[in-house]
Amino acid sequence: MKNRIVSFKKLDNELMQLVNKTYPNGFEEAIQSYILGPNKSFYAFSISTEEYHFLVKVDMNYDLGLDMDEEECDTESDVDLD
Repeated sequence: MKNRIVSFKKLDNELMQLVNKTYPNGFEEAIQSYILGPNKSFYAFSISTEEYHFLVKVDMNYDLGLDMDEEECDTESDVDLD
């Protein structure tokens, strides 16, 4: 099996149908961060055909590790320092 990296924006109809079949409820939970080096990374999820294993790159405007719920923010702000 060959490995390929492809941008989500450039998926053809056949691969888009495979994505929809593989992730019927959305692929957000399957997204992983891949680190290339200092300050260089990308986000992707995987799909496979009989011939290829694809990493499908997606654009992310924020780091998933820094995304906090409102509850977490409220809990941290309630700390009494006196």
